[in-house]
Amino acid sequence: MHGKPTPRSLFSSTEFRATWLAEMVSFFGDQLARVALAILVFDRTDSAALTGLTYALTYVPSVVGALTLSHLADRRPRRSVLMTVDICRAIAAGAMVIPDVPLGVLCLLVSVMSFLGGPYRAAHLALLREILSAEQYPIGMSVRQITMQAAQIFGFAFGGVVSSVFTPRACLAFDATTFVASFGLYWCFVKSRPAAGTPEGTGSVAAGLTVLWAEPRRRAIFLSTALGFFYITPEAVAAPYASALGLGSVWVGVLLASTGVGAVAGLWAFHRFVPAHRYADHLPLVCFTTGLPLVVVAIQGGGIYLAMVSFAVSNALWCIQVVVSVSTLVELLPDDRRAQGMGVASAMNLTAQGVGTGGAGLLAQWQSPVFALSFMGAASAVAGLWPGLLWLRSTRKVAALPAPDSA
Repeated sequence: MHGKPTPRSLFSSTEFRATWLAEMVSFFGDQLARVALAILVFDRTDSAALTGLTYALTYVPSVVGALTLSHLADRRPRRSVLMTVDICRAIAAGAMVIPDVPLGVLCLLVSVMSFLGGPYRAAHLALLREILSAEQYPIGMSVRQITMQAAQIFGFAFGGVVSSVFTPRACLAFDATTFVASFGLYWCFVKSRPAAGTPEGTGSVAAGLTVLWAEPRRRAIFLSTALGFFYITPEAVAAPYASALGLGSVWVGVLLASTGVGAVAGLWAFHRFVPAHRYADHLPLVCFTTGLPLVVVAIQGGGIYLAMVSFAVSNALWCIQVVVSVSTLVELLPDDRRAQGMGVASAMNLTAQGVGTGGAGLLAQWQSPVFALSFMGAASAVAGLWPGLLWLRSTRKVAALPAPDSA
């Protein structure tokens, strides 16, 4: 490909179109399914606790799957791993459509789907690097992040509509068909490639952590994934924040939607004004600044509109950080450990978000939603100094090394 890569030029590749569409349709289906499951379980049990537990099962097992199975996408052809996971998840989602499935079986099926989502993401990110060049990959990550934000917004909204007009099982049935569609896209339009060939004895969780921690630049990016602990706060306290202002549930949706709008606008601007080869230079800046917009909600009289802007800007910076981190880390990892390293980093990010959600909720309960937002925002800047400074120091050391002899 000649000239600067653009989103339009990426979509001229049949393989990129297929992998992008496969992930988007299954991700959109997952959002519908999460809404449907919450409604289905609550209707059957009238228990908010069981509803929350079932919703958590759509996320938590994914961490375990990413930690324990991501290395398979290095040992096996990545296309084959993705297709196998799609078929398994289609079967699990289809089984949930069966009437009167016992609640325990339903939770087990949800856990299986979530568990398989961990290695799926790792394999997908690694496969994209095989399809795209080093110059194209950051643009591909920007496109991916923008469309995932849009899919999440519309998936949640559309899930509520479908579940109310039809039944929650209609959402689950649709989710199953998205996995079948994803399988078909990989089968028809993505070339089969040989496995990267992971060395023996590198499949453990400890080995995955080692490959990230051993090199300072990888370590800096790995540490930056833990900052999701702070950045998840707007999603965690949106409902109590709106309630504290005397506003209804509609405004909760508006607040959450503002994060998606901010992400799309921010990523577009970042791609528009920052060359792909300079993405990594901005990692220290976004590590330090992403949470700071949340501090302004403490301004007296700011109200809901200031919060919308604050949430939008913070999430835009977070998504930029994700694009920068993923596109940089994928180049720093050796190909035969790439999926494993990406999977472990993803697991850290998901864990941080899960723990952060609970922490932000406790802070909001103990003090107030405004305190939780401003405290977590300020604390993120302090915590972000560690990966940011480590990145600066390690990249300067690399730059100071003598160039390899080309003779």
